[in-house]
Amino acid sequence: MFKTLLLLLAVSRACFSESAYTFSEVRDMVRQNEFFNAVIHYVNPRPMYPISLLKPVVTINQMLHEKKAGLRKPVISKVLTALRCAKAFHMDGNGTLTIIDYSLPSSEKRLWVFDLHKKTLIFHTYVSHGITSGARLSRYFSNKYNSKASSIGVYFTEQAYYGRHGLSLRLAGLDRGFNDNASNRYVVMHGGWYVSEKFIKKYGRAGRSWGCPAVPEPLSKAIINTIKEKSFLVAYYPSDGWFTKSRFLNCDSYAKTTTAVKADEELKPTLVENQEREAILFADINKNNRREEQEPIVVMTADTYQRVFHNSAPLERMLRRRINDLEYIALSKGEFNNMIANSANPNNGGQANLDAIYFVIPVVKMQRGYYATEMHIVPMGKILEVKPRTNSADTPEPVTSYTVRFDAKPAVQLKLTDRFIRWLGL
Repeated sequence: MFKTLLLLLAVSRACFSESAYTFSEVRDMVRQNEFFNAVIHYVNPRPMYPISLLKPVVTINQMLHEKKAGLRKPVISKVLTALRCAKAFHMDGNGTLTIIDYSLPSSEKRLWVFDLHKKTLIFHTYVSHGITSGARLSRYFSNKYNSKASSIGVYFTEQAYYGRHGLSLRLAGLDRGFNDNASNRYVVMHGGWYVSEKFIKKYGRAGRSWGCPAVPEPLSKAIINTIKEKSFLVAYYPSDGWFTKSRFLNCDSYAKTTTAVKADEELKPTLVENQEREAILFADINKNNRREEQEPIVVMTADTYQRVFHNSAPLERMLRRRINDLEYIALSKGEFNNMIANSANPNNGGQANLDAIYFVIPVVKMQRGYYATEMHIVPMGKILEVKPRTNSADTPEPVTSYTVRFDAKPAVQLKLTDRFIRWLGL
């Protein structure tokens, strides 16, 4: 009966002025559109969706398949399913749709904003993922607090507000077990200097947030003001767990098979990103062998780093805040040893390389009712001498610290730390 109905529907299109659909096109429309579902329901009653979206769903489908949009078919399929299920749950958006494809690397434009009324693409740009979700590729997602990972699934946009990142947008996670902790995790959309095309071209990928979908700063206000207040945002990733357990992808069978997904469920890839941190140098001003918040770390500009070490700047050790529009890299023990060894050799940079070293600290300020962190350079003066230190004077042991003398400030001990620093690492 199903095939007979499809054939009748396909043939009946020839009675109209528009060109007839093929059998396969009608079959797809049956699966994706409420009108045909309603017809089937009349022949063979079963729980179905409202019938009000025939033309919108067809045209949304066509719009998403436009070549200039660049969306892949698996993404489109899940987005259409999510919209259909949202309608079944009596959820109506404000006419804009945002799609994030987290299966693409952060070096590619993977965020789209569509006007569903005009059937046009408004924005297509870059978007960040969480710092624990991966480096260039996002491979790990979490709904847990303090995970600093991105969350996939269907969201509703809420109000815009001014916070520590400027204009930001609250997101309500609608996918139980996948993103419904987003609001309490403070996962919001905001602008990020580390998501600009210039940054991505220079360093090979976007910087990472703490789970927020950060967008390029020049576009952030326009995007946020366009999609704020009750529009759908679908963050896609090809996860079997999400495909099978999200109520927005399984609304036909959701009520029959499950009432909720475990709140602590995470989407883990086969290989989880190694989260070990490389030790960096800090000035042990308090002389207690552990770094405290106001003790400066040792850095140099990213441009100088690339010139001195002939290597790409490690974003894992980049400051999360720029200083005078310049990016800075925290130095490791090996890099500092290399600079000391070459300090007496003018052919390898000599003293000029040591002069390129800076000491920086965080300064917290109140902005728009929120605490925001700025990075400031501590004026220590010119480095006159660096002496490596070991735990034993009698045996050749690895260097554990350095004594650094300056021309303007008292000498300090440089020591190593691999502990988490909230304003370090992109």
